[in-house]
Amino acid sequence: MMPPNWAIIDANINRATEGLRVLEDYCRFHRHDETLTHMLAHFRHQLNESNPDWANQLQSRHTPSDVRAMEPPRTRESVVGLLRANCSRVQEAMRVLEEWTGRALYCDIRYRMYDVEQQLVLSALKPPINTGIMVISDQPKILAQAQEQGAIMVQLRVKNTPKATIYPLAQQARDLIRDIPLIINDYLDLAVAIHADGLHTGQDDLPLSVLRDQLGSYRLLGRTTHTLDQGKIAKESGADYISVGPIWETPSKPGRAGIGFGYLGQVATLGIPYVAIGGIDLDRLPQILAYSPPMVGMIRDVANLPKMAELFYASHGSQSVGGDHREGEGHS
Repeated sequence: MMPPNWAIIDANINRATEGLRVLEDYCRFHRHDETLTHMLAHFRHQLNESNPDWANQLQSRHTPSDVRAMEPPRTRESVVGLLRANCSRVQEAMRVLEEWTGRALYCDIRYRMYDVEQQLVLSALKPPINTGIMVISDQPKILAQAQEQGAIMVQLRVKNTPKATIYPLAQQARDLIRDIPLIINDYLDLAVAIHADGLHTGQDDLPLSVLRDQLGSYRLLGRTTHTLDQGKIAKESGADYISVGPIWETPSKPGRAGIGFGYLGQVATLGIPYVAIGGIDLDRLPQILAYSPPMVGMIRDVANLPKMAELFYASHGSQSVGGDHREGEGHS
């Protein structure tokens, strides 16, 4: 067995515990995730207690001879960058400690940190769902205009059209929409192909669990619902948000009668972000706002979006209503 290099062991235990503390505080104060907070604290305590010869470790420390001591800290441009850097710091330190000590503890923590990194980073990449107006259109330029006029989310919805024709529209929408989430209606393959921020599907589509496997955990997944039972199933199946409607009969849902306000008055009990939709325009908006939905969807009355947004925020204010804020380098 190689003799211990106490300076290397000291540097890497310090490196790992420092990285763990950064991640632990993020989970504690930002995510409010009790499970991950305690897991990371446990790893940190294990490392601090892992070397019975801590006096030799401490004696080996000599900062003046460390050629990398006092290097200026790097500036992190995003939370995702911070998370990736500190997960890597812990993983790399564990590998070094494995090589110099052969201890199984360090191997175990390294592999568990791979799972922690996946969970933290993918969660941080998921877009936020904020309160406000969601605009739905088959025209990318209208969606881009909505982005500039205060929409909090947009959806490209093109019905009765071949996907080969929709694809360039979706690409154009992706190029134009960067500041708010872009959702693709119905087509999983299109959403994945253009790196959309999410997918919205109807009651007749594949189960949400199947869609989630293909879509990934870092994209939003929405489901159309018409009843409280459907909303409950959608939540239990992993939807990030649901639509509630159509409140009134609308040309966008030919042949479907409006559901009225009964479900809208109950849906808040589900505890999932939702968007009221169907026949909503500036004149009807006050009737919807009486139910305080976190989101309101509009399709045709886009000319009145600024006025509708003003009315909405006067009633609600702006805040996040679900999911972790995505704090990466921009939309994927």
